[in-house]
Amino acid sequence: QTKPPRRSGIHGAGSMERAVLLFWPNIVCYVRVVLVFGALILAAGESNHPWVVAGLYSFSVALDGLDGLLARALGQSTEFGAALDVVADNLGRAMMWSLAASPPLGSLVPFLEMLVFACTHAEAGGAWKTSCFSKAPALVAAVMRNGFRTPLGALAVAGLHF
Repeated sequence: QTKPPRRSGIHGAGSMERAVLLFWPNIVCYVRVVLVFGALILAAGESNHPWVVAGLYSFSVALDGLDGLLARALGQSTEFGAALDVVADNLGRAMMWSLAASPPLGSLVPFLEMLVFACTHAEAGGAWKTSCFSKAPALVAAVMRNGFRTPLGALAVAGLHF
């Protein structure tokens, strides 16, 4: 006996997976990535636009908080969105580090950050902010407490940008 064809569209089996791609928090992340690439293209070009580059990057950083707020407010929190948010964060910081520091330092910080991201997500998936650090040393646990929402967490995140 043959199986009925898989339905597509709004009520199809894969429609929810595809719909996640267009959740508002994820669209904000896509905009952040476009801003970062725009800043990188301007910075790498012949013309000198440091204030525009800084403005695009700063706007991308400012939008970082919006995606999480939207996800919670609209009930659109997903593992994909959480991972996309971290990738967008890392991409932006990697761009700035590569412009600000000469090799190998310009690549070392973003490489280490992506390595930690890959390892923690492999271990805990979307719950990486809480479950990966329960047995961490006291300083690491203090930074990670409440999803970086502590003075030490804010300082650590801010330090990644400078």
